[in-house]
Amino acid sequence: MLGGLFGVASKDNCGRDLFFGTDYNTHLGTEVGGLALLDGDVKIFSHDISNSQFKSEFSKYYEKLNGVLGIGVISDVNEEQPIKFETKIGSFALCTIGLIKNSRELYSELVEAGATFKRSSQKTSTNILSQTEIVGELICRGKSIADGIEKMYSKIVGSISLLLLSENERAIYAAGDTFPLVVGLKEQSWVVASETTCFPNLGYEVAKFLDYREIVSFTENGLKTRIPTAGKKRFCPFLHVYSGFPASDFYGINSEIVRERCGGFLAENDNVKADMVLGIADSGLPHSVGYVKRKIELAREKVHTHISEFNRGIIDSKEFEKRVRSVMNLVAPLRRPLVKYTPGWGRSYIPPVQSKRELIAKYKQVPNPQIIKGKSIILVDDSIRRGTQLQNLLRDKIWPFKPKEIHGRIASPPQIHPCIYDLTTKTSDLATHKSLEATDQDLDLTQYLNSTNPNYKMMEEEIRKRIGFTTLRFLTLEEMINAVIEAPNNKKLRREDLCTYCWTGNFR
Repeated sequence: MLGGLFGVASKDNCGRDLFFGTDYNTHLGTEVGGLALLDGDVKIFSHDISNSQFKSEFSKYYEKLNGVLGIGVISDVNEEQPIKFETKIGSFALCTIGLIKNSRELYSELVEAGATFKRSSQKTSTNILSQTEIVGELICRGKSIADGIEKMYSKIVGSISLLLLSENERAIYAAGDTFPLVVGLKEQSWVVASETTCFPNLGYEVAKFLDYREIVSFTENGLKTRIPTAGKKRFCPFLHVYSGFPASDFYGINSEIVRERCGGFLAENDNVKADMVLGIADSGLPHSVGYVKRKIELAREKVHTHISEFNRGIIDSKEFEKRVRSVMNLVAPLRRPLVKYTPGWGRSYIPPVQSKRELIAKYKQVPNPQIIKGKSIILVDDSIRRGTQLQNLLRDKIWPFKPKEIHGRIASPPQIHPCIYDLTTKTSDLATHKSLEATDQDLDLTQYLNSTNPNYKMMEEEIRKRIGFTTLRFLTLEEMINAVIEAPNNKKLRREDLCTYCWTGNFR
């Protein structure tokens, strides 16, 4: 259900910013890309990008991208968009990201109410439902576009972020959900995007982070709040931990900094002596940087303490040397016993088919045997869901080259539940549940949130054995929350705003 949106309103031609702004969402989707521009009337360009990147497929349209208003999408949902609607509230193009869990019920309800679908059908044997088309039909039931968007949110079960290009009003409407939107501004243009990633290179500065389901519209002349939501937020912290681009800010909080903070929490009270620290590229790398950075900070603090003890005569030179050596033995350098073959492979998490995810994971990481042999390695990764990719990586890419040890440090808590919007992962697929089944453990899941609980320790140990680590430690839920909420520049994101369903099973 990942994807990225980018919309721009400019006093000049917006084609360049629309093309590159949309392309900066490539890390969020692999299936479909689309653009819509207002140039007299609405022009739409849409293409399958499952076998190529957005730039490759859309560069042929670049010279045709003319207009002062435009919206774009890159999605991991295999449906053509943007879609154009001719309605009583005007003509508009619409693109969406997210997931509607009650799409079948809404489709049937809309058909009974007289809606005519062109891209969706529901038969006994097959269901072809375009969630963008369903969202558009729901919006059409409103008295206005803003009213329609608000009514749509009252009907859906799920999470939808959207951009809507109104031909009649010559404006773009935007609304974000659990995966939020951010407003940017430069002298001649306004933008709304899923991430701030593109802002520096396109010359934009952050003007506003949209609240949860806040509805706004904007033109080249400015932004207007249509329906406020009084500061309400619901945010997926995994955007900071993994899926968001490292340079992007969400509610003012930088993703790279959060990942370094997660790695820092892993480093505290970790007394494993190793020859190197490995971050699984790309997403595990900033966590590993944070791990090493915190180890250096802790070592500096301890060495200063020992210097003070020596100067005060509490310890002699021999004891001072011994203590400093012990401290420094816990500081391992960041190295690359595995190197990602960047030119050919993208993210292995996004494709909707498990076999494709495993194929990418298998071939994108290249082992460096001369660095691995005989070494003790601390391996830092962002998360363990199924655990199959990490299990295969250790079995096929590291252990065959005879390392001494591999210590797993995972920068998020054990996932007890699949994401509520994830249609490709069953509860039984998760590494946590496989470990519980293997040990016939009590399935009262609340006890597996507490890292001090003996049953949590048994679950962690079973995951360690299954994947092949020498030792294993996960970040706790409290540490992950603190890594996000207590990061610098937080713009009023609170711990109660975070969706923690993957770990707690609680969804509000």
